[in-house]
Amino acid sequence: MKKTLTNTYNLKVEKALKSTFNDSEEKRIQYYITEDDLPLYEVNRWLELVSINSFKSGENYAYKLLSYLRFLKGKYQIHYKEVYKKNIIVDYIKYLLYGDEVMAKLQGKRSWNSISEYISVIKSFYDWLEDEKEIDTNPVTYGNIQNKKTGRKHMKKKLLYGEIYNFDLDAKHNITNKLRYREKRSHLKWYTEKEIKMITDALSTRRDKLVFQILVETGTRIGECLGLRLHHHDMHEGILMIRKSENVENKATVKTNERDLYITDTLNDEILEYIRSDRNKVDITLSDYLFLNYKGSNKGQPLEQKNFLKILKRAGERAGLDPRKIITHAGRSTRAQHLLDLLAEGKITEGFITQEMGWASIDTLKQYVKGFDTRKRIEVAKNIKERRIKKADEKNGEKQDVSHNR
Repeated sequence: MKKTLTNTYNLKVEKALKSTFNDSEEKRIQYYITEDDLPLYEVNRWLELVSINSFKSGENYAYKLLSYLRFLKGKYQIHYKEVYKKNIIVDYIKYLLYGDEVMAKLQGKRSWNSISEYISVIKSFYDWLEDEKEIDTNPVTYGNIQNKKTGRKHMKKKLLYGEIYNFDLDAKHNITNKLRYREKRSHLKWYTEKEIKMITDALSTRRDKLVFQILVETGTRIGECLGLRLHHHDMHEGILMIRKSENVENKATVKTNERDLYITDTLNDEILEYIRSDRNKVDITLSDYLFLNYKGSNKGQPLEQKNFLKILKRAGERAGLDPRKIITHAGRSTRAQHLLDLLAEGKITEGFITQEMGWASIDTLKQYVKGFDTRKRIEVAKNIKERRIKKADEKNGEKQDVSHNR
């Protein structure tokens, strides 16, 4: 059983609505860290900086930094400015790996990728403190690698691989044998035509079928889909307009470039029918969001991503699929695979794919090409196997005819 911290050390993450610089009436979500209900000044200045493009990044960074701040206060009774040597950072990595009997009862082992994210947040925070001259000594000493294309700095992996694999743990206090290893999850990378039909048939409402259909046919992210407003649907031209907005009501965000997506007449008609029927019945708050909740205390409020994921997983389970493998992003991957098919046939260009998916660079396509190549190899192997079976059946038939003639 997973066990968690028994003490928050009066440190917590809080959410607030903040006015934007351009328009005082427009609000954006901002996450802060407080101690004894008082905001931590440097911490929150940094969180505001990393939240400029996405409040979800701010939320993610806030909770990861909170874990570190609680560790410092619980284990050493110090604050982040009082950390001068990397041995405390090493102790924190050990805590992430193995837990700590002073801080809390043991938790399951974290993956290397998870630990890398936690340490990257800490390094970014200390680098910022150093740049702002808020500290004299940076305890995370391994430096950065600068991306030549973007100019952004990334943590050298030596911090993790150099420290994690060289831990000198006292055998008497070695607690690794008590760990419960997390099962590595695998997900459906894309949907087959059969799976799309199975899931669609298992979804119980017009709204849910429509959301799933948009994900698969347009390749939008779930945040982009649930962030759609009524005016983002051009019924005359058959266009869905993906636009950046804070969407504080359901936290649906656009992570890619803004773009106009041309949809099929069938999908356009189904959106219109949904607006006129199902949506009209539940719009008790006069919301301008396209997809609304049907019932409960949140009736008429915009549908949230976590709720649709639950709906999708339940539908997948009813369809006979493993719900643990169902993710909303598979719809986007399905669209990418379809576009790669068209690219291979010479019907579209790489530039078209970049615009359709909202990418800043064609480099993002590489991760989908790998999946495309895998799918094609599976299809070729399947065709070869089917041809062999067919030839074997034909030979057996010929032998039976010869035997019969004799």
